[in-house]
Amino acid sequence: MNLCHGNMPPAATIRMLISFVTVLVFLSLAGWLAARILPPETRGGQAVRRLLRRVRGFWGVGLVFGVAMFTGNLGSLLVFAASSFLLLRELVTITPTRRADHRTLFWAFFVILPLQYAVLSIDWYGLFVVLIPVYAFLFIPIRIAAAQDSERFLERAAKVQWALMIGVYCVSYAPALLRLPFPKEPGAGARLLLFLCVVVQANDAVHELVDGLWGRHALVPGMDRERTIEGFVAGVAVGSGLGAILSGFTPMALWFAAALAALVCMLGSGGQLCLSAIRRERGRDGIVVTRGRDGMMGRVISLCFAAPVFFHFVRFFGVGGPLGGL
Repeated sequence: MNLCHGNMPPAATIRMLISFVTVLVFLSLAGWLAARILPPETRGGQAVRRLLRRVRGFWGVGLVFGVAMFTGNLGSLLVFAASSFLLLRELVTITPTRRADHRTLFWAFFVILPLQYAVLSIDWYGLFVVLIPVYAFLFIPIRIAAAQDSERFLERAAKVQWALMIGVYCVSYAPALLRLPFPKEPGAGARLLLFLCVVVQANDAVHELVDGLWGRHALVPGMDRERTIEGFVAGVAVGSGLGAILSGFTPMALWFAAALAALVCMLGSGGQLCLSAIRRERGRDGIVVTRGRDGMMGRVISLCFAAPVFFHFVRFFGVGGPLGGL
């Protein structure tokens, strides 16, 4: 299940990457011109600047994808493992732990995290899918209890477990796409990874843009007043349409790509809603929640929620599944 054949990725993968970069250049230029025309204090100016932040995130996706594509499976695993390390550190930072948890965190960072990616590197799928949600889930509270500190025990154990699930387990499903076997379509896993990243990022960008320009009705008023029903509907619609357009680069049929894109957009929006809940719990901005200030987590939380479901749908239906490769 090698990503690269010879020293270069398959031609279809290169064409998809070139198309992606071309669109990014257009969006960057259009956003730059709009930002110069619209004053920053206006609603339109603020929305455009939010969109430009998302476009910069798109460039980050392209960079990560390019590195993964040209370095093969090992390089992609190292890139995503480093991303998991940074995200796990950020999650632990915003959820304060006690001194007794330090050894548990050592296990999380330097044993469980690398072991998750090592298992993936040897295609041990059975252990890959249960290592964190079963074995690490049980080990974490036992290790915390062994430290002989029962203060807020359940809360502390849940924080570490949740951080591992989001920062390591969910993220690891992105490079796992590269290892799906598509014998008739070399490099299909890489294109599926780019498909997922583009659709999720597009949903976030459109959601945020429509929220700022035309949003009137809050999606969940008690959690985030800035995320609106109009933005949610527009994001899912654009993401689904983009999925249909990109289906030609993947092993997926158009209808399945559009439906799956809509699903991952909804999951990504759910991830953003959970991020709003984290902001409120931590009291980052008081009652009014402001987006775009959460570092790495704010940029990848949507992907974290979407990647495992996307992977399992593709694997079940596409790799020897009941639909015969979609």
